[in-house]
Amino acid sequence: MKRSIKVIIGLLVIGLLIVIGVMYKILSPSLSAENAKSTIGTPEQVADKRISDAKIIADKKIVDAKIIADKKLSDANAIEGQKISNTKSQSELPKEVEYKNYLNEKFLCSIKYPSELKVVKETVNGNMFKSDDDSISLQIYGTNNVSHDTVDSIYNKAIKNNNMYYKVKNGNWFVISYTDGDKIVYQKKVVGKGSIDTFIFKFPTNQKNKYTKAVEMIEKSFKASSTDKAH
Repeated sequence: MKRSIKVIIGLLVIGLLIVIGVMYKILSPSLSAENAKSTIGTPEQVADKRISDAKIIADKKIVDAKIIADKKLSDANAIEGQKISNTKSQSELPKEVEYKNYLNEKFLCSIKYPSELKVVKETVNGNMFKSDDDSISLQIYGTNNVSHDTVDSIYNKAIKNNNMYYKVKNGNWFVISYTDGDKIVYQKKVVGKGSIDTFIFKFPTNQKNKYTKAVEMIEKSFKASSTDKAH
């Protein structure tokens, strides 16, 4: 009897558990939906949330794109500004000086001179060249060494100029440079037993940058090939 009661009770417990399990399965989707509803929100809220998230992403992309565009524009402006600056700097540079050749047939001395200079005085001994406004001049000439001067004797007299700022003597020639008022004077002499060849180049001090290279060209081109004899 007792065993039968235990069996019946066990069966009732099992049955009750089965009923509880079935009810749980039935109620579980509803609970899950309710939990999801309480967690996610209503469909309207979900849609609003998605729209809000999309707007945030879109705004971020717009900001990023603007940053990239501003950077490219800034780089382009910087490059263009540098080009303009370089062009301006180039335009402000002194124009290259063009040259012509001169030969003195009597003393056989020759030189290259700036093409902007024109002959204003021409003799058998040499020429005088000047710019249109007379601010720049080049004189080249030869003389016979009738006094039997030496390079040292002529050089020592030349360097007595108080405005001297450059001087050099080597072999049978010397170069001196000095200021004369608002002009820079550059002079070279080649002294031989028979004759002396000279050039004197003058230009404004405020055009020193332009004519420094011209001086180098003129000095290198100066040839005095026949000072060993008189002419």
